[in-house]
Amino acid sequence: MPLVAVLGLLLCNCPAAAWQSGVFLPDPDVMPQWAYSGSKGPERWAELDPSYATCARGGEQSPVALREAVAVPAPCEPLRFRYRSSALYLTNDGRALRLGYDRGSFLLWRGLSFELVELRFHVPSEHVIDGHKASAELQLIHASRRGDIAVVAVPLIPGSPVNQVLRRVLEHAPGVAGESFYGRNIGVNPLFMLPGRKDYFAYEGSLTRPPCTEDVRWFVLRTPVKVAAADLNRLAGLSGQNARPLQRLGGRRVTLACMP
Repeated sequence: MPLVAVLGLLLCNCPAAAWQSGVFLPDPDVMPQWAYSGSKGPERWAELDPSYATCARGGEQSPVALREAVAVPAPCEPLRFRYRSSALYLTNDGRALRLGYDRGSFLLWRGLSFELVELRFHVPSEHVIDGHKASAELQLIHASRRGDIAVVAVPLIPGSPVNQVLRRVLEHAPGVAGESFYGRNIGVNPLFMLPGRKDYFAYEGSLTRPPCTEDVRWFVLRTPVKVAAADLNRLAGLSGQNARPLQRLGGRRVTLACMP
């Protein structure tokens, strides 16, 4: 799958950033509708459109429960974040608060390069680590030129001090579903929403919203980031609870890398 196709897949209902990149995106008004609860909730996603069949039939779906005790220790292959600051592109699509991102920021891993495409917030966290579900989860979504997708998940828990990047995002976040905000002179950089320790679980999974595309590399950071409880409450108020239920891990291999 080429990069342009991946961008279209990831950025439906996206902010102005994707349009400025020249990527053609499907019209959200003709896309199948889905939700996190009710008759169009996760248990029914596969019934809403033939392109969503993988949500029910796929064998490598996300999110999953992760346990340190059963993860396979792996040599430390650090995640290298080469992020530039970006103007603020925000969309509340009614299911998540989403940030588009300027071109030119990359995740490097094992000699591979994945460009940062979008950030999404989920409340509560989608992944569970050692039986604990964090208050929220930031997902940094990347794509390579050949179309491979890599997602870095960051657990968010209440604490102090205030995370200034998240606070800046929330100060401008649209409160109404379908609205967007573009702040040309408002800079953000998710480097400041990453923990100091970057040990991580790695596994093969899927996107956690329709069409639930598989062959996604997941890197779930083990160390959470503390943010103000008031900001977590604000996130929850913007989209409601928007975490897909846990999926079966099955026989998939989970590794744990870069432990101190």
